[in-house]
Amino acid sequence: MEQTNILARARRYEEQHRTPAEKRPAFHAVPPVGWCNDPNGWSYYGGRYHLFYQYHPYGTNWGPMHWGHAVTKDFLHWQDCPCALAPDTPFDQNGCFSGGAMEWKGKQLILYTGVMPEGESEIQQQCLALGDGETYEKAGAPVLTCDEQPAGASRKDFRDPFLFAQDGMVYMLVGGRGFNGHGRLLLYRNPHPEDAAARWQFVQVLAENDGSLGSMWECPGLFTMEGRTVLVISPQFVHQAADDRYHCGNDTAALIGRWDGPGTPFVRQADQPLDSGLDFYAPQTLETPDGRRVLLGWMQNWDHCYPPQGAPWYGQMSLPRELFWQGEVLCQRPVRELDAARRLRVEHRGVEVENRPVTLDGVQGRVLDCDLQVDVRRARRFGVRIACGKERWAEVRFDLEDGLLRLDRRHAGGCRDALELRETPLLAPAGDTLRLRMVLDRYSAEFFLQDGQQGASMTLYDAPADADVIRFFANGRACMDLRLYDLAL
Repeated sequence: MEQTNILARARRYEEQHRTPAEKRPAFHAVPPVGWCNDPNGWSYYGGRYHLFYQYHPYGTNWGPMHWGHAVTKDFLHWQDCPCALAPDTPFDQNGCFSGGAMEWKGKQLILYTGVMPEGESEIQQQCLALGDGETYEKAGAPVLTCDEQPAGASRKDFRDPFLFAQDGMVYMLVGGRGFNGHGRLLLYRNPHPEDAAARWQFVQVLAENDGSLGSMWECPGLFTMEGRTVLVISPQFVHQAADDRYHCGNDTAALIGRWDGPGTPFVRQADQPLDSGLDFYAPQTLETPDGRRVLLGWMQNWDHCYPPQGAPWYGQMSLPRELFWQGEVLCQRPVRELDAARRLRVEHRGVEVENRPVTLDGVQGRVLDCDLQVDVRRARRFGVRIACGKERWAEVRFDLEDGLLRLDRRHAGGCRDALELRETPLLAPAGDTLRLRMVLDRYSAEFFLQDGQQGASMTLYDAPADADVIRFFANGRACMDLRLYDLAL
């Protein structure tokens, strides 16, 4: 009865306090009410894409973690589903933390991290739930305990299972941490994961942090695309010291290499950030029925969690992004479903931008999709200011001589000493032509540079809703072609 009461209470609350559509983003996923952070269980099941997420329905602050739930068929229109999991058993009473989901033998299989107290601390263990896409039943105990790790492991840093199937087995990749403080990714397998009594077999330490990229590696993911294997990680406590591709604190990275399957070593050959902006963390990927690899992240940063006063919800997901290769670079672009929704509003060609801000007829708004192609041969700097109002703006800037990308929202309306400015290398140098796609959706901006070779995201919660002017600026002379689209949603 205790389990039923806690979950039922969350479901009643979200139904009674559901935020109307006009106070949400137009096409980004957000909770119906309350707080959300990491995406969970990003998967395809029953003809729909399922997004679960870390969820606290009772306030716009982090709290006892539930699993919220939404579904979509096109990555643009999101349907709220009832809260899927609540912290209502002894083994997850301190929170239902992140995890994965997949279809298995006709059911939706969920593995998540249950957190429970242990003395003055807590421990993390992997737990099972099975469902039909709407209702989920938990197993009566953890199916993989913190004691089933290799020697030298932290009992309180063992979390975020990611699932995939191969050769009749389900594999679980889990983030762990040795007593040296470094993260490592642990691989387990089970031919009968739906059976709570069937134990998970340890396979290998798939990858381990040598201390050069943060400490704990959260929210792991794994996929192979066109012969190359990618490990997705979210490292904590990153030091910017020797590599300013990554910002200090919590970041995301793709470790790119070769892997010949379970039991063989992962040979790391390269790494790259998955987003160069202010707000992006804990991404997950899925494979669509037509073979696309689609990435989705929490469009937020732990160092900038300041809900606007009176906000009914806080925390949103990024636009789902298709991953693809350009040479050795893992690239990303908005899902093609967004392309299909574009309707040309205005086009400008041969616009000269030189040493003073330029505005253009028809180029304004907070929900739009825009393509820019800029001749920058005679420009030292080029940038775009968005969400401009009275003494308000945010901007993306390209310092071409120095090879730097700069996102700045210090003037967007915030009044806290928080993460408002980021400067990072241009990973895809512009050369003679800068190509930029800019997607705005009420409370956010996402930028895709040089045909997706570099992405950068930021939220815009503090910018007033009527601040919708867009300005272009340059040092030196830039010549710009622009196509701006409305979205038929």
